[in-house]
Amino acid sequence: MVQTRTAGTRTPLRVLDLGCGNGRFALFLERNPGFAGHWPFDYDGIDLSDELIEHARSACAGRRHIRFQIDDIENCLLDDATYDLVALFGILHHLPGFESRRRALQRAASTVAPGGLLAVTCWQFTGDPRFKGRQLDWSQEPAVDREQLEPGDHLLRWGPADSGARRYCHEINEREVGRLVDGLPLVELSRYRADGPGDRQNLYWLGARRLRRDRGRDEGSRPRPGTPTPTG
Repeated sequence: MVQTRTAGTRTPLRVLDLGCGNGRFALFLERNPGFAGHWPFDYDGIDLSDELIEHARSACAGRRHIRFQIDDIENCLLDDATYDLVALFGILHHLPGFESRRRALQRAASTVAPGGLLAVTCWQFTGDPRFKGRQLDWSQEPAVDREQLEPGDHLLRWGPADSGARRYCHEINEREVGRLVDGLPLVELSRYRADGPGDRQNLYWLGARRLRRDRGRDEGSRPRPGTPTPTG
């Protein structure tokens, strides 16, 4: 995708990082010699946390092509079909309710330019031995209406064992991924697992918006086996 979008030009790759946190992905792009050493990029990171954005700005100080904004990713003002690469990393498991996760994906997909790519991660924590001892029963949160919980909703102990801190997390399985991406104006390119022990920590979903010359073809569905993937 990068090679296609920048071939024969020095046009910067336009990158949007929704839920950018402390700017880790921006620094990854900046410090990756296989990327930044060959392709210029303009990066916009958006996160609702003032503290994390302040940290990100400090870490990336002096880099004018990297910008950060404090805002809600669902309601922030963004131009449609503008970015060549849109990242939604480590976000969906924080969002309670299928519809809120669906809206976040729709917002991200709307910003992908023709030929661009959306990359999404879904944290897979229930099979990770490191988190088995952290899973708590919802009875420890009496204020939560258990009738409103969805399959995949979990309560995790967070931080030191004696801190008492708890955190809502939702694990998205393959079936829910299919429901979430159904109808998006993108073509699915790939699903795979990577990161962590045994490369099982995250379930990745990659989707692309077809170039305008391909607009007559169906969008929002998985390509049939043997069908060439879209340019970009």
